[in-house]
Amino acid sequence: MTDLSHPDDVEADELELLVNGTTWRGWRSLSVSRSLEQAAGQFQVETRTGSLEPLPIRPGDEVVARLSGGVNLVTGVVDTLEGSSDGQRRSITLAGRDRTAQLVDCSAPAEPGEYKELDLEELARSLAEPFGVTVVREVDSLALGARFPSFKLQHGEKAWAAIERACRLRGILAHSDGEGRLVLSRPGAELAAVELVEGENVLASTFRYTLADRFSLYTVKGQGSGSDASWGETVAAVEGNATDPEIELFRPLLVLAEGRVTFSSAEDRAQWEATVRAARAAQVGVSVQGWRQGDPRERGPAWQVNQRVPVRIPSLGIKRELLVQAIQFSRGLDGGTLGQLTLVRRDAYQPQPAVDTGENPFGEILGTAGYGQGFELEEG
Repeated sequence: MTDLSHPDDVEADELELLVNGTTWRGWRSLSVSRSLEQAAGQFQVETRTGSLEPLPIRPGDEVVARLSGGVNLVTGVVDTLEGSSDGQRRSITLAGRDRTAQLVDCSAPAEPGEYKELDLEELARSLAEPFGVTVVREVDSLALGARFPSFKLQHGEKAWAAIERACRLRGILAHSDGEGRLVLSRPGAELAAVELVEGENVLASTFRYTLADRFSLYTVKGQGSGSDASWGETVAAVEGNATDPEIELFRPLLVLAEGRVTFSSAEDRAQWEATVRAARAAQVGVSVQGWRQGDPRERGPAWQVNQRVPVRIPSLGIKRELLVQAIQFSRGLDGGTLGQLTLVRRDAYQPQPAVDTGENPFGEILGTAGYGQGFELEEG
């Protein structure tokens, strides 16, 4: 183990990089981030040294970024090595991403170009396998929806863009898991081990609420695949609809499906647009001490994306269960060891016929009648 010592707060976790059989730790500053809206987690670390010896880490090296104790946060490849020097000391920065970043960077395989009669899991595996990325399904097979009669790749389309497009058509969430794998899941499958409470473990909080990208009516139109049983207008004009009752103005949005659709999948896509846009409209940012749930000294579970967590922030009028959309673990010379959580409504990414107004996390501030449903707090 190589320790690049730096000033640090006592009791804090260390971020270790396992590269070429050597564990490196003791970074001057660091940042690790993961999100439900990113295919790959990423890290960046920086150290300063008076040694002129070369650092035996190169872009392209396989790397595991993990918390001390073996909690993997990023499993992939070193992307970037940067350095500077004043003649006496050198500053070195390393950055890398999950193995799933290959799907983001690279075009989907040119052959076969069109996939037929595959379900979502089979399609995702066909697109991910050439890049050495394992696909893990955390939902039952029924949740994947019907098989795709035909799924065509767009010219030059990136592998991740194709997978994400297929997931939208089936209302499924795809994200990395810290092990370099791609996970197909539903939102909020796991409950966090602790609550987030202002004045206790919440150091600071922010909120953002906007209706700019929300609409009252979502209509998805596309074409289906003809067969002996279906032809003509039945497959030429497929349409699905969903509504957002919180939007009182007449604000319609027409979405053209990227591939062949059925009436059911068009409706799923419309519902996906309604719920995801509503979720993105209301975000809460929470800063906590350390990177683990509970007392950092007790080495509890690390914060993870896609967890449900009860939140009590009276100054923002928030008292309900929210979903962890994104996490960022950081350490700097000035800021200490912090976890930054981005929280969204609990029904985020969960397609349904209409957006539930009772899920609005700012219900008390806005006077929404549904405020507080689904999460009761003890008085006193």
